[in-house]
Amino acid sequence: MTHEVQPRQTPGVFTRSFYFAVAVLIALNLFARSIEAAGYQYPYHDPYLATATSAILNDDGATAQVDSTIIHVPGLPGRNRLPTLEGRGDVSLALYRQSRAAPLLFILAGLGSSPYFGVAPYLASLFYREGFHVVILPSPMSWNFALSASRNGAPGYAPEDARDLYEVMQKTLTTVRSRYAVKTSSINFIGVSLGALQGAYLSVIDADAGKIGVNKYLLVNPPVDLAYAVKTIDEWSSLKEKFGREKSQGIVSKALAIVNSFAEERQDKPAVFERLAKKLRGFTKEEFQYLIAENLQSQLPELIYVTQIIHDQKLLTAPKDDKRKRLEEAKDFTYTKYNQLIGMPWWQKQIGDPQADLDDFMQRGSLAAIVDRLRDNPKVHILHNADDVLGERKSIQALKDNLGDRVTLFPYGGHLGNLWYSENKEFAVRYFQPQAYAHTHNN
Repeated sequence: MTHEVQPRQTPGVFTRSFYFAVAVLIALNLFARSIEAAGYQYPYHDPYLATATSAILNDDGATAQVDSTIIHVPGLPGRNRLPTLEGRGDVSLALYRQSRAAPLLFILAGLGSSPYFGVAPYLASLFYREGFHVVILPSPMSWNFALSASRNGAPGYAPEDARDLYEVMQKTLTTVRSRYAVKTSSINFIGVSLGALQGAYLSVIDADAGKIGVNKYLLVNPPVDLAYAVKTIDEWSSLKEKFGREKSQGIVSKALAIVNSFAEERQDKPAVFERLAKKLRGFTKEEFQYLIAENLQSQLPELIYVTQIIHDQKLLTAPKDDKRKRLEEAKDFTYTKYNQLIGMPWWQKQIGDPQADLDDFMQRGSLAAIVDRLRDNPKVHILHNADDVLGERKSIQALKDNLGDRVTLFPYGGHLGNLWYSENKEFAVRYFQPQAYAHTHNN
């Protein structure tokens, strides 16, 4: 195993028992109810605008003088020697390491995510500042995970992806403890978006197997109805045909220019997001939808390319040694097409039922399939937004009604759009903060 230092990306106290007791009471109060709209001061009530504000999230500079370290955990046997992918078969993760014993937090983001920029490094920076070791896991729907960790080489079925993740987490703990002298006082997990759904399945696996002993799980904006979310992403992606190639490229270029203009900003100031929102308000609802879909699908071509190296299903017609053409060809895939042609066939073989259809595939890997296990697990808490653009409001409310105190429901925020908001950050930190550990890294 080797490691290298990853330069820190630029976008992208309980001091007395009385104050601690007050904080705990507040936390318990929040856990027990939905957040009323009148008492929640998050400023953006347009869910698409709210979602778009997460575009500038990255390592926010809180880890000054400390670089994240890219670590490599051994992948599956034989995956290091596949043609065009030689030497790339290890699992790549980002490690933020404290100099003393501390809680360790695994972070798993969702579609379109990376361990090195975006939401995951933003959260890593936040929790590193709070005294945690942090490991950012690769999304199962990324080429690196498909190559190095997915046993069937065709990720997409959450229960199976979670089993593969569980193996990666065990290997990672062995690696960071033995090679990097990381001393852990507890193990915790935060998953966002699809990473939250996979985290829900992880909680079931660890409850049964107990090989890691995760202390707490925080699951943020998991897709309640996965089929609905996938259909929505595909519909938004098809807006490219309505806009035409030139306008579509112009929308993306305009959005990138806005995001890049905030590259040097610290993402802990509401004024920064207000200036961002002012610039973003120039986009229409459909343009927001297209941009969200483009972001969520950004890693899909590379994922498809790798699956077809592992299992050549003849889905790509370009020569195997022409990576550029095969990646370009893979851009025509939607998530539905991926599930139909790649994910589902391997799942059918696994369960021994060639007649199982796409609806079965989606439903058996949904949150609903394990809702009873989540309700009975005090280690699990879900944060959701009632106006999440990738879910139906009635389904999200039904999740809250079903799981009760296991869910805290915010009235606004879209999809991950309030991760940066002070109340949400404080909630997350307070949820994980051990009673005897708050801010001791500063002492």
